[in-house]
Amino acid sequence: MKYVVYVLFFLFLSGCTSYNDVDKTPSIKGDIEDNDSWYDDMTDEVLFMRVNIPVPNDFNCTDFNDTNGTLRPCTLADVNNDTDANDDYEPLLHVNMQTDDFLSSPDFMNASFEQKGKSTRRAPQKSYRIKLDENISLYRKERTFQLNKHPYDDSRVRNKLAFDFFREIPHITSLKTEFVYLDINSSEVNSSNYGLFTHIEKAGKEFLINRGWNEDDNLYKAQNFAFFLHEELAIDSKGKPKDPDLFDTRLEIERGKNHTVLDNMLHEVNDYSNNFDDVFEKYFNRNNYITWMAINIVLANKDTVSQNFFLLNPINSDTFYFLPWDYDGMGRATEKYAKWELGISTWWEIPVHKRFLSIEQNRLELDAMVNTLRSVYITPENIQNKLNIYEQLISKYIARDPDADQLSYDRWQNELNILIPRIDENIANYQSQFGHPMPFWQEALYEDGVLTLGWDRSVDLEGDIIEYELKVSASPDMNNSFIDEIVEEKSALVLENVVYKTEIDLEPGKYYMRVISREVNNHEHYQIGFEASVQIDDVYYDGVLEFEVK
Repeated sequence: MKYVVYVLFFLFLSGCTSYNDVDKTPSIKGDIEDNDSWYDDMTDEVLFMRVNIPVPNDFNCTDFNDTNGTLRPCTLADVNNDTDANDDYEPLLHVNMQTDDFLSSPDFMNASFEQKGKSTRRAPQKSYRIKLDENISLYRKERTFQLNKHPYDDSRVRNKLAFDFFREIPHITSLKTEFVYLDINSSEVNSSNYGLFTHIEKAGKEFLINRGWNEDDNLYKAQNFAFFLHEELAIDSKGKPKDPDLFDTRLEIERGKNHTVLDNMLHEVNDYSNNFDDVFEKYFNRNNYITWMAINIVLANKDTVSQNFFLLNPINSDTFYFLPWDYDGMGRATEKYAKWELGISTWWEIPVHKRFLSIEQNRLELDAMVNTLRSVYITPENIQNKLNIYEQLISKYIARDPDADQLSYDRWQNELNILIPRIDENIANYQSQFGHPMPFWQEALYEDGVLTLGWDRSVDLEGDIIEYELKVSASPDMNNSFIDEIVEEKSALVLENVVYKTEIDLEPGKYYMRVISREVNNHEHYQIGFEASVQIDDVYYDGVLEFEVK
């Protein structure tokens, strides 16, 4: 009897020990590596995808013309007229999705179908998201298929080109991408041919599993996230968002349940009393960060300040990894950029980037990575080889409707031809800003006959002395400016704001101020303000602040 009791007691202790010894090793330690084998089944072909939409549909929504009306079966017209990604109107269709190697009866509904994107929803041709139902087996180990039309990319290949590069570049992850021809069958539409799309893998549960990581690692998609202590990101004592919906407006939670490490990181990044080297080493991987930043410089993907990237934080780790997202807007023509968008100043207002780039050694390492990417990975030969494959695959789709209706073949060819020289232009733009001061914000207030103008001090990373050219005018071109001053000469490493006050009589109306910071000893090194361009009659004025006197 005593022996039996002893054995049971031993087994109880063994069970407790096993439970308490759960492996707490992070799924990623040190440098991040993609799973190369995940891409083995990718082929140089266009995937033919069919979507059958029953009418009436068994998913309900309100009419797109009366979003507060009564529920009735959703229609394809509802989906196509879902033009605001931020409102509560989110029509879904229940559909049958098939490919040549994923077959089922057209009458068997196996997926949801909705519109995707933000600004692209206003384009004539839409992008779509197709998600297999939870009770349906995965197709090629994926559940969600994100079909992008890329209406603002005349090459139709920029996003795929970028993610094909990322497969080859160390310290960063990629996503599967492939060209898709979409056929939609529904009694609502006259033609089933929806033309060429590009599918890009969803960064979510399957993304983590297919790379051998923990499916519950914290994975965030930046929506309007600038590494500030946004109140929307507040968490409770258990690490859960106090308001999940508000949290997602800043940083959309793709995976993960406890966000304490994120909260700790943001507090330390925004605490300027600490040693940033220590903070960076604790919360970020140097190789990953520098690679991500250099990629954005070489490809001129400027829309990565507060969106279009993911942050991955493995469970039981303090480290955050930057993961790329959305590169169809890379490489605009130089004339479409404001001066502050040409170099590293693009990311200057973001605390983690500002603190990192303020250190000279970090800038040197970043520059070395820019040169490595251009000379080893994103070379003219590599670009051309990929473009040759793409052109052979998709040229016939570009040449016929519905794609030809929105994009001429000649325009498409021209866009392909400028991709290689555009990379050199991107790097030249970045290098042209070496030694120039950093941008700043401006403000204006008119009260009781006193005009108060203010702006942040413009930081010069080499410590050169800065002066400010201040102009105020009734027109954004600054002609006939009634204030035209050179304001103080101070060390540009001092960060207090500059304030200029003057007593003046101003009639009600719109006025414009512009500050240009210049190095006192080298006027070719200068900078403008962050302000969004003022547009008058199709002319854009960068770095100009519009203010109103009532």
